[in-house]
Amino acid sequence: MNPDQSLCNPAEAATIEISADGIATVQFAAGGPLNIISSSTALSLAAQLRALAGNDAVRVVVFKGAGTKTFVGGADIRELAALTPQSARRFIAALSEMCEAARDLPVPSICALQGWCIGVGLEFAASCDLRIAADDTRFVMPEVKIGIPSVIQGAFLSRLIGEGHARWLMLTGEAIDAQKAQAWGLVSDVVPRPELEAAAQALAAGLAGLSASGMRAQKRVLRTGEAPHLDGSIRHSIEIFGAAYESADPANLMGEFLSRKAR
Repeated sequence: MNPDQSLCNPAEAATIEISADGIATVQFAAGGPLNIISSSTALSLAAQLRALAGNDAVRVVVFKGAGTKTFVGGADIRELAALTPQSARRFIAALSEMCEAARDLPVPSICALQGWCIGVGLEFAASCDLRIAADDTRFVMPEVKIGIPSVIQGAFLSRLIGEGHARWLMLTGEAIDAQKAQAWGLVSDVVPRPELEAAAQALAAGLAGLSASGMRAQKRVLRTGEAPHLDGSIRHSIEIFGAAYESADPANLMGEFLSRKAR
């Protein structure tokens, strides 16, 4: 890609490059090698995406993770472990704002997924239009294992993969591989890892070559046609997430996890 614009600030959550044909490539730049999402990272990325949505030159957005280990390695567990019922609501509202900013993009969005796609990373991917995965990608919603529910855009999963598969992911906390994700309808294509970026860019180029006004109109139709209960479910889940911190389980389970990690 030969970008004619490059938007990069060390304090921002992502680098954004916009090619001459209107393909915006957004790469996570905060959160270290695992692309961990903190509340500040989520709000920063949301602001960047809201600004990108106002750029009429953009025709397609492609998301990718930095490094090779993850697309997104989940929410910041150190921040999660220190939450109270009140701060938990603010934390999860920040993550929801990030996902909603992706959902509200007026042009098609593509996620190029590789490595691990964990928790809020999977919710973010579900908020986008299209998903392509490398053959080594693994998907997991592990929140129940640390005493909290999978919430916010986790409500989209049943729409994408069916109620039974969504319940399996969120109740077991176990991972699925790329091949099962494709069989379940979570991703449209699975390609060898070295071919992932080219596959995502080829799809983006095809979409960018279509009528810009027609594509934006199609996105409006798709956005307004989503089941109306989704927005209410997302709002209600923020309250459920906060209430989960009235139990000692989240702090205890996350403390045990962090202790094992420190050894």
